[in-house]
Amino acid sequence: MLANLTQTLSLLITANHILDYYSIVTGYGHISVRHPSNNATFFMTGNGKPPALVRSAEDLDEFYLEDASPANERSSQPEDTSERYIHQGLLKRFPSLQSVVHSHSRSVIPFGIGGVPLQPTYHLAGGFIGEEAPVFEIADYYTPNDTQDLLVNELRFGQALANSFLTPAHNASSAADAPEPDHNVVLQRGHGFTTIGTSIPQAVYRAVYTAWNAEVQASAIAINDAAGQNRGVRYIAQQEQELADTGDLDDRAYPRAWTLWAAQVGVNPLYKNDLGYAEIPEPGSG
Repeated sequence: MLANLTQTLSLLITANHILDYYSIVTGYGHISVRHPSNNATFFMTGNGKPPALVRSAEDLDEFYLEDASPANERSSQPEDTSERYIHQGLLKRFPSLQSVVHSHSRSVIPFGIGGVPLQPTYHLAGGFIGEEAPVFEIADYYTPNDTQDLLVNELRFGQALANSFLTPAHNASSAADAPEPDHNVVLQRGHGFTTIGTSIPQAVYRAVYTAWNAEVQASAIAINDAAGQNRGVRYIAQQEQELADTGDLDDRAYPRAWTLWAAQVGVNPLYKNDLGYAEIPEPGSG
């Protein structure tokens, strides 16, 4: 049975709280989900509220998948969700995706500007990051009259970001030849990162562990440099079988993590969810 709308929006509210709790999003950043029974629209953090204070369906905005235009009067203040094109671009480009997270994590931003690629360092973040996370360079898509504030706030920017989830070879082919993304995480230079999932809990897991992986990698690089022995950092990506097997592990791990994280925000008085706690749908059910 497909997840019903109340269940989906309850999960989306809880996701906002988890992402805030772990500082993946703070006053800014957002998460989206495809409408469970109407593939023409999607919902995302909205109503001009920071994720921590989202508590009801009225705090979520709904947009059309085709062009990110508001789907109802309550969502008619699009300036509050100017980067909805991140979500629209990815959900439209890849039909299998259900959820998208955009974060300004301070632990991840250095890997988009420092010349060192984000690579998987440990088992719980190994498979979904892949050999390394690509970096989206929005400056490549600016025209002379654009406001160059790094925001993905137009359809063409959202489409370009979505295409960065593909390898160059797939980008050179037709859309029909690449219905699935090649990458699960893409960094955005001077801005943050975006990650994706086939469910809300999976997207949240990937967002949290992307930030934690960045922290581990930065620590490992610092230790290696301090030792002065030039031994290098050993990444999971250097072991092909490990990369594949940790990917399978990550896919099994996120429901358990979600259960804990949802319980943590459920007892924190900062977070309110007027729709109540929703169980995770069975895999493949929506």
